[in-house]
Amino acid sequence: MIEITTIGVVGGGQMGSGIAQVAAVHGLDVWLHDTDADALTRAQKSISTNIQRLVSKRQLSQAVGADALGHLRYTSNLEDLCAADLVIEAIVEIEDVKKKLFAELDRIIKGSAILASNTSSISITRLASATSRPHQVSFRILERNINSCAIKVVRFADSMFAIFRFLHKKD
Repeated sequence: MIEITTIGVVGGGQMGSGIAQVAAVHGLDVWLHDTDADALTRAQKSISTNIQRLVSKRQLSQAVGADALGHLRYTSNLEDLCAADLVIEAIVEIEDVKKKLFAELDRIIKGSAILASNTSSISITRLASATSRPHQVSFRILERNINSCAIKVVRFADSMFAIFRFLHKKD
């Protein structure tokens, strides 16, 4: 199974920034992408505020909070995600837009990388068909909170198993 140390998240809205935050808190290097510079600024501010709030409530130590912020990078250049082991899209819920993104990511990211979707209504199989690696497009984010993400592993013809969970980190 692939070791996931760096992830890319496409979409700096509430869900995308939340996924990025949870990943960073759990020690992963994260690239958060959005084409809208204002969305990236809002995401960065939101993540920083959320982490500071968790530290002030003693749900995270100062060290973990500072470390998490150090794991985050923000970009409007999709090519910055080229080294990610996993890329999660959290963009608008329009199939053609998501398929176009998956096709573009398929050309950019490394061959071993896994593509994932935050979709709640679009077939993962149809999204995977836009790539040359349908066996590496296999799960969706069901829900996310500050401490964890629930992942649904979607298995279909040609699918590999990609199990990825954020576990609550005790420090």
